[in-house]
Amino acid sequence: MNLKVEGVWCKTRTEFDKLSKKDNYDLTISYFDVFNRLVKSDPYSSEPSGTIVTLYIRKMIQKVLSSIQEEDLETADIKILYMFKNLNSETILNFREFVNDLANTECDLDLIIINRCDYPKKGVLSKFDNVRFIDHD
Repeated sequence: MNLKVEGVWCKTRTEFDKLSKKDNYDLTISYFDVFNRLVKSDPYSSEPSGTIVTLYIRKMIQKVLSSIQEEDLETADIKILYMFKNLNSETILNFREFVNDLANTECDLDLIIINRCDYPKKGVLSKFDNVRFIDHD
Protein backbone atom coordinates (compact mmCIF):
# COMPACT_ATOMS: atom_id res chain seq x y z
CA MET A 1 0.00 0.00 0.00
CA ASN A 2 1.19 3.47 -0.86
CA LEU A 3 -0.14 5.91 1.74
CA LYS A 4 0.36 9.61 1.17
CA VAL A 5 -0.71 12.14 3.80
CA GLU A 6 -0.64 15.81 2.94
CA GLY A 7 -0.76 18.04 5.98
CA VAL A 8 -2.07 21.56 5.57
CA TRP A 9 -1.11 24.69 7.49
CA CYS A 10 -3.46 27.54 6.59
CA LYS A 11 -5.46 30.32 8.22
CA THR A 12 -9.00 29.54 7.10
CA ARG A 13 -11.25 26.62 6.40
CA THR A 14 -11.97 28.12 2.95
CA GLU A 15 -8.33 27.69 1.91
CA PHE A 16 -8.44 24.08 3.08
CA ASP A 17 -11.67 23.47 1.14
CA LYS A 18 -10.22 24.93 -2.06
CA LEU A 19 -7.23 22.62 -1.82
CA SER A 20 -9.35 19.56 -1.03
CA LYS A 21 -11.40 20.10 -4.18
CA LYS A 22 -8.35 20.45 -6.45
CA ASP A 23 -7.19 16.88 -6.00
CA ASN A 24 -8.91 13.57 -5.53
CA TYR A 25 -8.43 12.62 -1.87
CA ASP A 26 -9.74 9.47 -0.26
CA LEU A 27 -10.25 11.36 2.99
CA THR A 28 -10.04 14.99 4.11
CA ILE A 29 -9.83 15.68 7.82
CA SER A 30 -9.70 18.90 9.76
CA TYR A 31 -9.05 18.74 13.50
CA PHE A 32 -11.32 21.78 13.91
CA ASP A 33 -14.18 20.19 11.96
CA VAL A 34 -14.01 17.01 14.01
CA PHE A 35 -13.92 19.07 17.21
CA ASN A 36 -16.95 21.15 16.11
CA ARG A 37 -18.86 18.05 14.96
CA LEU A 38 -18.38 16.44 18.37
CA VAL A 39 -19.50 19.61 20.20
CA LYS A 40 -22.67 19.76 18.09
CA SER A 41 -23.46 16.09 18.66
CA ASP A 42 -23.10 16.38 22.44
CA PRO A 43 -26.48 17.04 24.11
CA TYR A 44 -24.85 19.56 26.46
CA SER A 45 -22.54 21.08 23.81
CA SER A 46 -19.54 20.15 25.93
CA GLU A 47 -16.09 20.47 24.39
CA PRO A 48 -14.47 17.08 23.79
CA SER A 49 -11.02 16.31 25.07
CA GLY A 50 -8.11 15.97 22.67
CA THR A 51 -8.21 12.22 23.23
CA ILE A 52 -11.81 11.97 22.06
CA VAL A 53 -11.03 14.03 18.94
CA THR A 54 -8.03 11.80 18.21
CA LEU A 55 -10.13 8.65 18.61
CA TYR A 56 -12.66 10.03 16.15
CA ILE A 57 -9.91 10.86 13.64
CA ARG A 58 -8.49 7.37 14.15
CA LYS A 59 -11.88 5.87 13.37
CA MET A 60 -12.13 7.92 10.14
CA ILE A 61 -8.69 6.80 8.94
CA GLN A 62 -9.34 3.16 9.89
CA LYS A 63 -12.57 3.24 7.89
CA VAL A 64 -10.71 4.33 4.74
CA LEU A 65 -7.95 1.78 5.27
CA SER A 66 -10.39 -1.06 5.92
CA SER A 67 -12.31 -0.26 2.72
CA ILE A 68 -9.40 -1.66 0.69
CA GLN A 69 -9.94 -5.20 -0.45
CA GLU A 70 -7.38 -7.76 0.72
CA GLU A 71 -6.28 -8.57 -2.83
CA ASP A 72 -5.74 -4.87 -3.64
CA LEU A 73 -3.72 -4.12 -0.49
CA GLU A 74 -0.31 -4.30 -2.19
CA THR A 75 -1.13 -1.92 -5.03
CA ALA A 76 -3.54 0.49 -3.33
CA ASP A 77 -2.82 4.22 -3.40
CA ILE A 78 -4.46 6.22 -0.63
CA LYS A 79 -4.31 9.99 -0.29
CA ILE A 80 -5.35 11.78 2.89
CA LEU A 81 -5.51 15.55 3.40
CA TYR A 82 -5.21 16.65 7.03
CA MET A 83 -5.45 20.19 8.42
CA PHE A 84 -3.20 20.52 11.45
CA LYS A 85 -4.31 22.29 14.61
CA ASN A 86 -0.75 22.74 15.87
CA LEU A 87 2.44 22.67 13.90
CA ASN A 88 5.34 21.73 16.14
CA SER A 89 7.91 18.94 16.10
CA GLU A 90 6.16 16.82 18.72
CA THR A 91 2.81 17.01 16.94
CA ILE A 92 4.33 16.06 13.60
CA LEU A 93 6.30 13.11 14.98
CA ASN A 94 3.28 11.83 16.94
CA PHE A 95 0.98 12.22 13.94
CA ARG A 96 3.38 10.34 11.66
CA GLU A 97 3.70 7.51 14.19
CA PHE A 98 -0.08 7.48 14.68
CA VAL A 99 -0.76 7.07 10.94
CA ASN A 100 2.06 4.55 10.43
CA ASP A 101 0.67 2.39 13.25
CA LEU A 102 -2.82 2.48 11.76
CA ALA A 103 -1.64 1.59 8.26
CA ASN A 104 1.09 -0.87 9.28
CA THR A 105 3.35 0.86 6.76
CA GLU A 106 5.46 3.99 6.40
CA CYS A 107 3.47 6.89 5.01
CA ASP A 108 4.74 9.82 2.97
CA LEU A 109 4.02 12.93 5.01
CA ASP A 110 4.09 16.19 3.08
CA LEU A 111 3.20 19.71 4.19
CA ILE A 112 1.35 22.36 2.22
CA ILE A 113 1.56 25.89 3.64
CA ILE A 114 -1.13 28.22 2.30
CA ASN A 115 -0.95 32.00 2.74
CA ARG A 116 1.05 31.97 5.97
CA CYS A 117 3.78 34.37 6.98
CA ASP A 118 4.11 32.92 10.49
CA TYR A 119 6.28 29.95 9.68
CA PRO A 120 6.69 27.07 12.13
CA LYS A 121 9.54 27.03 14.61
CA LYS A 122 12.96 25.83 13.60
CA GLY A 123 13.21 22.12 12.87
CA VAL A 124 9.53 21.54 12.14
CA LEU A 125 9.71 21.62 8.34
CA SER A 126 12.48 19.02 8.35
CA LYS A 127 10.03 16.49 9.87
CA PHE A 128 8.16 16.35 6.55
CA ASP A 129 9.18 14.50 3.41
CA ASN A 130 8.25 17.47 1.19
CA VAL A 131 7.09 21.05 1.85
CA ARG A 132 5.15 23.15 -0.64
CA PHE A 133 4.13 26.80 -0.35
CA ILE A 134 0.97 28.17 -1.98
CA ASP A 135 0.07 31.86 -2.14
CA HIS A 136 -3.49 32.75 -3.13
CA ASP A 137 -4.25 36.32 -4.06
